Amino acid sequence: MKKTKERNTFQLLVSIISLVIFILFMSNYLYALPATPVTKVSKNAIKNIIINYINENMPWPKGTVRTEFFSRISDVGLPAKDITCRVASIRNEDFIGYSNFTIRFYNKEVFLKEKTVRVRLEVLRDMVVSTGYLARGTNIGKDDVKLVKRWFDRISPRVVADINDVLGKNLNTSIKQPNTIITRNMLREAVMVKRGKLVRIVVEKGPLRITTMGLSKQDGACGDIIKVKNISSKNVIYARVMGDSLVQVEF
Repeated sequence: MKKTKERNTFQLLVSIISLVIFILFMSNYLYALPATPVTKVSKNAIKNIIINYINENMPWPKGTVRTEFFSRISDVGLPAKDITCRVASIRNEDFIGYSNFTIRFYNKEVFLKEKTVRVRLEVLRDMVVSTGYLARGTNIGKDDVKLVKRWFDRISPRVVADINDVLGKNLNTSIKQPNTIITRNMLREAVMVKRGKLVRIVVEKGPLRITTMGLSKQDGACGDIIKVKNISSKNVIYARVMGDSLVQVEF
């Protein structure tokens, strides 16, 4: 019984010594292995990667876009030394408003990690605004409007960016304050033919050109089709407004 106990104690001591020797050996072995290099990509570097991608791919002139980051961005640690990255965005990205951009990190073309960043892009664009009070029906002149630059996070087809697109047009509504944005739905073509006024009717077909006088039955802007009474025949016809007191019959 006593001998059995001593033998068990001896075997236990041998096991402990063997375990200690194994641990010491493995620690020396692991210490001798080269450490895996870790590359740190800072949050500022991540922001710069996104901004460079936007500047290289956006349709806007350089210097007209500002970027606001909405994602919480932190440093990224990558288990490799030679790191490359690629940025991906949605198909047909218009580079305005809210967008997501994904950075994918690689080591020798082997994918390591990706990070998605949400941003808001604002574009500095020209727009036409009023210079002061304008009554409804005003025929807009060059002193009534001016061009200014403002930041937009979406493109509205109603905003007018060229003064020439508003000059000579009439207002559908009154404008009470200066610097009011002029939109296309606030405008209408200037009336070139007035109801009850004499107009010149032109009929053209090939080399044939006939001119006669008529009486307008409606107001009309350039391009409008209105009713006109032929003074000679007393017939009411339809004609397109071509200019001041000028209409043309189309075949």
